[in-house]
Amino acid sequence: MKNKGFTLAELLGVITILAIIALITTVTITNVMKSSKEELYDVQINNIIVGAKTWASSNVYSLPENEGEYIMITLGQLKQSGFVENDITDPISNEPFDDSMQVMITKTGNTYKYEIVE
Repeated sequence: MKNKGFTLAELLGVITILAIIALITTVTITNVMKSSKEELYDVQINNIIVGAKTWASSNVYSLPENEGEYIMITLGQLKQSGFVENDITDPISNEPFDDSMQVMITKTGNTYKYEIVE
């Protein structure tokens, strides 16, 4: 009578192959998630800068007039004025951005440069 089934060596081989596949996919998925969080962080920062640009267009007289001069506005001011969503969060830490985060608006030539100061 012939027994049908798997030997211990065959089972260990299958388990080893599955473990290798799981390790490769876990590393790949982790890298993809990290890069997507970084991309989403850049999008959120860009949203804050767009809000600051909109604020600047509404407050032209508050902007610096001379080359190299700058002003600072906080994320809290942008939220209160309605130029940025109140629940904007940092996707990397899953925490809300601090209201004390600042946007520096610098006069350079005939334009303005917007930078986030964390």
